[in-house]
Amino acid sequence: MIVSTFHSHAFTRAHASALIGREGVVVAVLRNGTTALVKLDDDPDELPGRAQCWPLRWDDLELEEPAAKDRPPDYVTGWSKIHGSIVFHAVQPKTAMGVCFSSAEPLPVCGRSVPFSPKASTACPVCLRHFGL
Repeated sequence: MIVSTFHSHAFTRAHASALIGREGVVVAVLRNGTTALVKLDDDPDELPGRAQCWPLRWDDLELEEPAAKDRPPDYVTGWSKIHGSIVFHAVQPKTAMGVCFSSAEPLPVCGRSVPFSPKASTACPVCLRHFGL
């Protein structure tokens, strides 16, 4: 249940009077776990801009059941360009260096870091050795 919009983005706060008191479900976790994407139960015609999904800070939500937050991944995906090709590296969260000690740019999607997958076709072979592959 949405109880306020005090901590949320200014766009959400601008529609506070039409959102406060509505109910919905958390459908995604955004911005490194600080914000929830809430899908409201109401008909889109009754909602501001006909938008059913709204980003709300966790502090603005009163949840009937505790929402499970995903444990941050041990390694996220970083990328670098080597000889004109993109290579994906295993990077510890909030760093910019692969386990192979190569400089690697983060690869965020919707404000969240993508977990590293050793199955990626362009995964760094030196990083893969760290996983025993």
